[in-house]
Amino acid sequence: MIDQTLDNSARQTPPSLTALIAVSALIALFWLGSLSLIGPVGYFAPFVLLLAGAALWVVASAIQGRDWALAGMLGFAIVVPNIYFQPQELHEAASLNAQNGLKLLLWAAMGVVGLARLPQYLTLLNDRVIQSIGLFSIIAVASTIWSLTPVYTAVGALGFLAAILFCCAVAAEISEQAIYRTVVVSFLIYAALNLIATIAIPDVAWLAGYSDGEAPRLQGVSSHPNILGKEMASFICILLPLALAYGHRRRALMLVTLALAIMLATGSRTSLGAIAITLALPIIARPKIAKSLVWTITALCALATLSIALGFVPNLQRLLDGASRTSDASEILTLTGRTELWGFVWDKILEAPLLGHGFGAADAVLSREWWGAPDASVGAHNTWLQSLLIVGLVGTLPFAYFHLESIRRWFANPNTLTRLISPYLLILGMTEVEIAAHPVMLTITTFLIVAIDVRRNQNTAENK
Repeated sequence: MIDQTLDNSARQTPPSLTALIAVSALIALFWLGSLSLIGPVGYFAPFVLLLAGAALWVVASAIQGRDWALAGMLGFAIVVPNIYFQPQELHEAASLNAQNGLKLLLWAAMGVVGLARLPQYLTLLNDRVIQSIGLFSIIAVASTIWSLTPVYTAVGALGFLAAILFCCAVAAEISEQAIYRTVVVSFLIYAALNLIATIAIPDVAWLAGYSDGEAPRLQGVSSHPNILGKEMASFICILLPLALAYGHRRRALMLVTLALAIMLATGSRTSLGAIAITLALPIIARPKIAKSLVWTITALCALATLSIALGFVPNLQRLLDGASRTSDASEILTLTGRTELWGFVWDKILEAPLLGHGFGAADAVLSREWWGAPDASVGAHNTWLQSLLIVGLVGTLPFAYFHLESIRRWFANPNTLTRLISPYLLILGMTEVEIAAHPVMLTITTFLIVAIDVRRNQNTAENK
């Protein structure tokens, strides 16, 4: 009789309540086990478990094509990996710590979602620009076979491939307006974090200048002022064309002004110069202005030649010393030592000209014999040299095609959404490696804006 009563009560218990009790019991057991194994830190274990469960739920929802989950993952990928919360020593980028572990999990999630949603964006893969990126990614993955750092190469190359697949999935399944809103919110959150850091953690947020007279540079929650400058430039390259596409001129002005203000505080001359030229190009490219500019440059060159011929030669040494952070003209003349590094990199390229040394293996190859500043050898400080170094001529061909085709489309259609990102990549690539390395914010920004542009062009062609 008692057994029958218990059996009836069990049947009357709702399945959802039973599941809740089971999950609660598992969390309690996990918590108790954590406390016994790792001590007081175990108090945070339930929160970590709940966070992991929520992350899995978001990824599972993104795999099913839920718009909110795809947008949430996109916002997370844009903001969170840029937050530098675990300092690491030079040349330890390949170590598995919490910072790198977060990126590894994110790339894995992006790759799973990208592969799961592949049927939904197959038409995007017919575009030549995306195909060239995909081919570069595949060669990068294949370079694991001959890389000096096979594990690091495999992780970075698969992350690169995951980034392009995920961005194609987002562009194909989320409306352009939703992507625009997600990027705007992500930018405002990241900008706010960096500005709050100047007050909350000023010792971390500001980097002291090279000399006593130089003002401190803003690095915020990023790893370096130059990195933060490039991140702000990335936001400009995607936000400005999208905002203008929807007629949000006032919003575009406000967002770009905020990003430029942060860039000025970083003192990142490379990013500021690159974005300034990029923003000016659409204006300069107009026939009337271009013609006037050519005449102006010609006149200035003639005037300079005449001045030199008459003996009026300015003191360039003093000018260059004043433009340098260290008051040393050699910093300007050698581009802070880059010209010396480029010669050394070229010698390493000739050691493996066809296939390179492996994607992401630049640091391992250069740091062993480099005689200059230790922090210079983490990369080639030039996009093309970096590509030749890591994937050789075979991998650089599709990489070069991607840039050339993007610029061709810029001339063919000045209103293309890639009108900022394409020239910015080329200009910045003269002194930085950027997308020829493990995926960073600029990589995701580039892939996303390219995928949106391809979808827009395909939709336009279908409606004709």
